[in-house]
Amino acid sequence: MRIALVTDSHLSPAATAFNDNWRAVGRYIGTTGADLTVHLGDITVDGAADASQFDHANSLSHDWPTPIRYLPGNHDIGDNPPGPGVPAKHLLDPKRLEEYRVALGSDYWSFDIEGWRVVSLNAQLFGTDTADEDAQWSWLAETLSGNAGRQIVLMLHKPLFQSTPGDVAPHIRYVPLAQRRQLFGLFSAVPLKLVVSGHTHQYLDRIFDGVRHVWLPSTAFYLPDGMQERVGEKVTGLGMLDLHADGYHFHLVCPEGVQRNNILDHPIYPGIAETRARLMAESLVRAA
Repeated sequence: MRIALVTDSHLSPAATAFNDNWRAVGRYIGTTGADLTVHLGDITVDGAADASQFDHANSLSHDWPTPIRYLPGNHDIGDNPPGPGVPAKHLLDPKRLEEYRVALGSDYWSFDIEGWRVVSLNAQLFGTDTADEDAQWSWLAETLSGNAGRQIVLMLHKPLFQSTPGDVAPHIRYVPLAQRRQLFGLFSAVPLKLVVSGHTHQYLDRIFDGVRHVWLPSTAFYLPDGMQERVGEKVTGLGMLDLHADGYHFHLVCPEGVQRNNILDHPIYPGIAETRARLMAESLVRAA
């Protein structure tokens, strides 16, 4: 099975450049023989504030060359707390989660193919102490207990950690420590081979304890170093994952037509224009 992996498309009627990249990604996927596209979240610019952006994403994808399965990101439904006593900037909105499910389908799911089980989770639920979070944990335990020896691919919006699985400091970009430990405990009983995530807008590929962790870049834009620390490659593109009985193959693709947009050139979010002006001023000071 060939799966196209995309993330952080940030679609909205006003996000012309990001919409154009999404169309270019679709055209490329149509040439690959992919069987499925999985979107790892941040589908919209701000579906968390405007649910009509889900309809816009559906409209842009109506002639997509494969079926698409979605996972939500923080820009779609709100965010989880980074850690105990650390509030989310925009906490997950249960009403928006329900609207997401109506528009785009389940927020966590799995399927089996050729000796593999693909397990996909809603990372925005972690640490919310909601009935939805409890339901996902119960579903995950049942899904893994019935795995029957299949190799596992885990997909979610946020990476599990930045530097090591033992990272302690709360961070908005990664799964909180308590929930990360719970995940590692559950997955220790099954042959987890690959973890694929988005959210950081950077590409990183590394192995910890025999498990490969791949961070996918955004299809829409990257954030310059003055806005975001560099932990991987700041590109735009998508991943291609082939699963077969003997193993898997993953590779990153930066297709023709997918522009490497700098977010500073596309002030779709509040404060971007001011950040651009500040960084330009700082650059002039350094050059003086």
